[in-house]
Amino acid sequence: MSLIHSKHIQIMRVKSNNVLTTIHLTFHRRKIKYIIQSLTDHECESIHLIGDALIETIDNIITPEEERYISLVEKRRSFLLKSDLVVESVDYGAGNPKSDRTKEQMREGFRSTTSVSQLCRISKSKFWALLIFKLIRKLKPASCLELGTCLGISASYQAAALTLNKKGRLLTLEGSPESCKIAKETMEEVELKNVDVVCGPFDDTYLSALSSLQHVDFLFNDGHHDHDAVLKYFKEALPYLADDAIIIFDDIAWSQGMQKAWREIEDDTKVVVTVDLGTMGIAFLSKREIEKTRFSIPL
Repeated sequence: MSLIHSKHIQIMRVKSNNVLTTIHLTFHRRKIKYIIQSLTDHECESIHLIGDALIETIDNIITPEEERYISLVEKRRSFLLKSDLVVESVDYGAGNPKSDRTKEQMREGFRSTTSVSQLCRISKSKFWALLIFKLIRKLKPASCLELGTCLGISASYQAAALTLNKKGRLLTLEGSPESCKIAKETMEEVELKNVDVVCGPFDDTYLSALSSLQHVDFLFNDGHHDHDAVLKYFKEALPYLADDAIIIFDDIAWSQGMQKAWREIEDDTKVVVTVDLGTMGIAFLSKREIEKTRFSIPL
């Protein structure tokens, strides 16, 4: 076989694989849109709005006023990704799926020296941050709480959405003092004044935050990726939630423990509708009589 003929075959194979990939992505996209249609057609307005938020995120539908804030946050993200600053990080969480930290170790916190750029890499990507932004834009919550501020990227997206809604405040909790400091600088850079960063272990700050907010409409748990901790914070939040409330759980497939915690949350009687996005889970809690439904939309 000649070299030219061999290269021709390789090119044809690449083109064929590209075509198959395009067909697969198109089919997957249509399937996702079909499932989301069930959300947008739902009789409950909140579920309908979750569907709208998903559509606008997937199709990257952004208004000029939204683009202004998103550009500011992404500019800040780019700056932090290029930073050569090294800080002390205190992690009160589970570390990584293979860390196997004890409850005592998590309570005491794991101290390490980490670069700001590395911390920024674990912040929510633009796609997922945009989804949270769109959920707040559509649902228009008044009282929002976040566990796991990190450097303030996702918090900025949330606070920006509240600013554009012209209502609501965000309280965001972070265990590491150095991260809190940088997060506050992030809020200043993005010109956000409707967000407060609270520093300290969740065990010390969570209940008082819930109490100060009272009726929480929107809760984003991106803090402690541990089965027991996720369920603990979920149950502790219940008395402080609004009649209709959204809780977003990040990294629901991060470990076997997180997968188990998400299944138990799906089964909870107070949770009426769940949306499993593969990486992230959305739970809708309501005191109204709504048929319990589970949606699975792997993004």
